[in-house]
Amino acid sequence: MDYIQSLRDSVETSVALKLFSSQKVAAEHHVFNTTYQMVSISDCKTMENIDPVRFSSDPYPAHDRPRGQRDLDSVKYHRRIIRKTGQTEPIWIAKKGDRYIKLDGVHRIVATNMENKRQIPAFIVNIE
Repeated sequence: MDYIQSLRDSVETSVALKLFSSQKVAAEHHVFNTTYQMVSISDCKTMENIDPVRFSSDPYPAHDRPRGQRDLDSVKYHRRIIRKTGQTEPIWIAKKGDRYIKLDGVHRIVATNMENKRQIPAFIVNIE
């Protein structure tokens, strides 16, 4: 996993979701206002921007694959990582008040859920 690319994706998503006014402000928050912790999969299920179908037995049905075959390939890749190391790379989440918003890592969340793991490592960007 490319941690720098994951960080870039998270910064871009946080700006696209209008959590920050610019990539510069978002990047500063990602670097200076982030904590690392384990997050329960049940908490991931309550994030406002994750489609509940991602937690079903068919998380990427043929009619709902935004990235086509790459969605399935990415989930398979992360499942292999979990089987090999016990967990996948951290996801990115924004915390704004009591709201939790997924910024990057839905394939990792799906893979973790499919492997029946209860928690996933996460970087949590605190927005106050």
